[in-house]
Amino acid sequence: MFVKTIAVSYERKFNLGDFNSATLGCSIWASISEGENEDMCTQLLQDKCREAVREEYRKLINKAEPVETFTVNGNSPVGDEFIPEGNTYGN
Repeated sequence: MFVKTIAVSYERKFNLGDFNSATLGCSIWASISEGENEDMCTQLLQDKCREAVREEYRKLINKAEPVETFTVNGNSPVGDEFIPEGNTYGN
């Protein structure tokens, strides 16, 4: 059987203390060609997801700005503004 696309998701909950926690996650997918090693591709995607979550955790505990979300196809940002916690979109 030929696999065209591999998708991987990784999510982890971090304890922030004082009864607070943060759930960080990442989903990534890749199109592969016939003859490519699916297991190696899956492992690579899993490693990239884990590293992305670790990097966001480092930013969270160091009070850094969140990473901008963007689309790869079309290269346009998903949102033009950051919505702080407690605010709703459009207000």
